Amino acid sequence: MAKILIGNYEATIYPEGNGYTGAISLGFRPDGTRNRPKRKGKTKEIVKAKLRVLVDEIEKGVQSERNYTVEKAVNVLLVHLAKQGKSKATMRTYRGLADHHIIARIGKIKLTDLNADDVETWLDACAEDMTTQTLKILHGLLCRSIRLAERRDKVGRNVALLVDTPHGKRPTRRSRSLSLEQASKLLKTAQDPEHRLGAYVILAIVSGLRTEELRALTWADVDLKKKVVYVLRSDREGGDTKTETSRRGFAVADMAVEALTALRKRQAAENLAAGDAWRGHNLVFCKEDGTPYTSDDVLRRFQRITRAAGIGATWVPRELRHTFVSIMSDNDVALEKISDLVGHSNTHTTRSVYRHQLRPVITTGAEKMNVIFKDDKSRSA
Repeated sequence: MAKILIGNYEATIYPEGNGYTGAISLGFRPDGTRNRPKRKGKTKEIVKAKLRVLVDEIEKGVQSERNYTVEKAVNVLLVHLAKQGKSKATMRTYRGLADHHIIARIGKIKLTDLNADDVETWLDACAEDMTTQTLKILHGLLCRSIRLAERRDKVGRNVALLVDTPHGKRPTRRSRSLSLEQASKLLKTAQDPEHRLGAYVILAIVSGLRTEELRALTWADVDLKKKVVYVLRSDREGGDTKTETSRRGFAVADMAVEALTALRKRQAAENLAAGDAWRGHNLVFCKEDGTPYTSDDVLRRFQRITRAAGIGATWVPRELRHTFVSIMSDNDVALEKISDLVGHSNTHTTRSVYRHQLRPVITTGAEKMNVIFKDDKSRSA
């Protein structure tokens, strides 16, 4: 059993089982027992590398916890984030990603045994069926988990930071917008009293409100006589709007006023019929008993309307906002005015994310030329 030096510490490496064990001599504990922390590996070189990490931690004053696994680190982070006030929706997303992709795949690995190659292999496997954006969130969760463990002296360094996030192989689903024809069909179908969410759909198309703003809208925010809607809150953690500029008031189209007027009468009748069973919060858009819609409730009801309109069931409510911006832009409304209407702090997001959806720039030249030459033929006739 040869003795070697690891830094300033005496160590030994010897065969054991199917590999090797290394131990560093740190003298004696207060109770008189020898203090010889050990590390195991398949080869001597692996054991030496682990002993060097151990020595580095000792010299930095880090007290690594040998049984502290990736799973423990991730669970500690999620508890920490929940205490910091992350929304329930965000925490559901994080928990789902952590359970299915971190804990299920690398959760049993001890944090002190995890290396950069492990992280890279894991990320590459995840990339086979994941978008780049989801991979970034996943990698970020692992990095933050280890960083928190590092801060609490559970591990000496954060190996996840040594690895770049790969590109996902599943394409990201970009939001779309309805064509003018599709929007017209949807508006017509939404006017049918059969669809309780009809007024929601109509207001979304003609105003560009965010889905979380629509769910939080109260009747106190709506002036039907003046045909004005005020956005003062949203269905986000804490109830605040997304940005300061999201707090806004604007006039709404007549068809939205008509739909909201009919909805208010309908709710008044439902409230009267329900009596003590009514659970209303003065919300404009709510269930039959007055309780708030969840995002899932809205999605289900919305897709019933899109199916009935004959445009399919692959649309999601946020795409109504894209539709509004695109139709406004297509009708030569100034970009600055559109940004004000949808509550953007500047025109960059309006231009880069929303405006191009209905009529991509690539088709504009052809459409303009068709008009020019059509007029030219008319003049020549």
